[in-house]
Amino acid sequence: MPTHLWLAARPSIPAGESGVAGAGASERIAARPYGQRMDISLGLMIAATALYAGSVTVVAETRTTSRRAARTAGAGTAAVVAGVFLLMILLAHVAYPATWALGAAFAVVATHRTLRADLGARTAASTAVGVAALVAASFVFVSYLAPMALIGALGVYRLLRLGLTPRSALVAMGGSLSALLAAAAATFAVALSTM
Repeated sequence: MPTHLWLAARPSIPAGESGVAGAGASERIAARPYGQRMDISLGLMIAATALYAGSVTVVAETRTTSRRAARTAGAGTAAVVAGVFLLMILLAHVAYPATWALGAAFAVVATHRTLRADLGARTAASTAVGVAALVAASFVFVSYLAPMALIGALGVYRLLRLGLTPRSALVAMGGSLSALLAAAAATFAVALSTM
């Protein structure tokens, strides 16, 4: 069973058994089913990731287009990111391999679109396939955090490209992707050890 689905299946504390008379907010949160708390956390992480992607798009596009066009592009990027994550969640209830495949396909498309203008179509495609392989392998262990790490790294690339060469920005993107995937693995390890 995939890790994120196994986490959602963890038993919870019934609402009346928090053990504290006049339970405060933290006890009420602890009394919620674990899966519900996880769903809220995942929803907040998806919203933050979509907001980040949209904000980076606005900042990067403002230099080459009007502010209105940049805001429209940012809103579109945020909507696509949120939509892809919601589709992954829906697919996870049907077939986990389909979720994994969608995550890998998203990694290829997002990386290629980000790098194509600087590296050319052929180099961007080969780089996108390599990045997608890394994200797909990481997805097995850290689930939705792998595409989130990719979005973070692609945002770093786009922001650094405003002042650096493509090569320097690409090196920074690789370093940030590695660091974010390592942080995702550490987060999952801590979450599993505190269950």
